[in-house]
Amino acid sequence: MAQSDRRLEVSEAAWQVIVREGLDRTSMRAIAQEMSCTTGVVTHYFRNKQELILFALHQVAARLQVLMERAVADLSGCDRLVAMLSSFLPIDQERQEILRVWVAFLGYAVGRADLMADHQQSAGELRQMIIQELVTLRSQGDIRPDVDPEQEANVLLALVNGVSLDTLIQAKSLSHEQQETVLQRYVDGLCPKQIV
Repeated sequence: MAQSDRRLEVSEAAWQVIVREGLDRTSMRAIAQEMSCTTGVVTHYFRNKQELILFALHQVAARLQVLMERAVADLSGCDRLVAMLSSFLPIDQERQEILRVWVAFLGYAVGRADLMADHQQSAGELRQMIIQELVTLRSQGDIRPDVDPEQEANVLLALVNGVSLDTLIQAKSLSHEQQETVLQRYVDGLCPKQIV
């Protein structure tokens, strides 16, 4: 097995431990147990917990990017934007796991400037994808010409992040259908008014 594949395998085990037990209980030993191997195998690929956690965070961003790219295939107009943003909503098991790892990392990164900087860089790359989509949609006339892509990207991310976090903290959170309806309703407001 190639070293990069083995690193991904270790990262996947870390991912499962983080999802199940949170970052505080994630240790090199717990990850080794998840893989049914020795701690030495884990430390061969990652020197310490922080290095492994950063790799897991990059996997969050990579998975979200793949979900976003897959979601917009064969779509046009504002449907692309809704599909892209729906990638952030925890509407299936994969996205629920992504959310849990992202939230766990965010909590862990508070007070650790280097980790927070890495988190901000990953979030910034995803934000750039949304900005680029908004620029394209505006140039094609699919959204209103007065929409500021940079500002709107912040609003859209705040919306999907808020809805996503709500599913973790509310006993009666929005259903998957309701989450998508909230997003659709907001995006519809970005579209030019139809003359009847």
